[in-house]
Amino acid sequence: MSNFYHNYIWKNGIPYGLGAGSEEAPADAYKIAMDPYRKRIAIEKWDLGKFVRVIYDSALLDFRHLQPSEQTAWQKVIVQEDSETVISEIRNQDDRTLLIETYSFEKGFCRHCHTHSAHRVPVAEQKLYYKALGDAFNGVILFDSAGRGVMFKRYSCDDLSGEFTDLIDEHWDMQKNALPGTIEGIANKD
Repeated sequence: MSNFYHNYIWKNGIPYGLGAGSEEAPADAYKIAMDPYRKRIAIEKWDLGKFVRVIYDSALLDFRHLQPSEQTAWQKVIVQEDSETVISEIRNQDDRTLLIETYSFEKGFCRHCHTHSAHRVPVAEQKLYYKALGDAFNGVILFDSAGRGVMFKRYSCDDLSGEFTDLIDEHWDMQKNALPGTIEGIANKD
């Protein structure tokens, strides 16, 4: 089951096509393919009727499993570290490497986390925002490999360290008007 759409958004870790779905690829399109039970989901970028690239494949990283009710016992192992970058491997309970995360820092604060599959395929990016660095809020937005917002978390911060402390709210619905106003323009592309 797959259709082409002009655009898409994320809701609860699942992509939803925007615009009329069709079996033929328009000039600039996204193909959302999934089995009837939504066990495996993929988004492909198409241009002028030709395949460009895979944006998302749930076989590499299933965003649905990042929701609190779905989280599994993963372990983070730091494999390289310096003052500006940390590289970690994310391993499952069988000690199999699933993901490689590269963290970038600015003024001692983690600002980006680029996530790749164990095969080095880009699967996601997290951008971290801090009022202490002039941002409008304290929080994290998870983006797919095309830069579309998947999930948003807002935190309170420690006054001394500036680090995140308590989770204030978490949004898995990236539809317009479902996000706080300061987040809408950052998380969604038109």
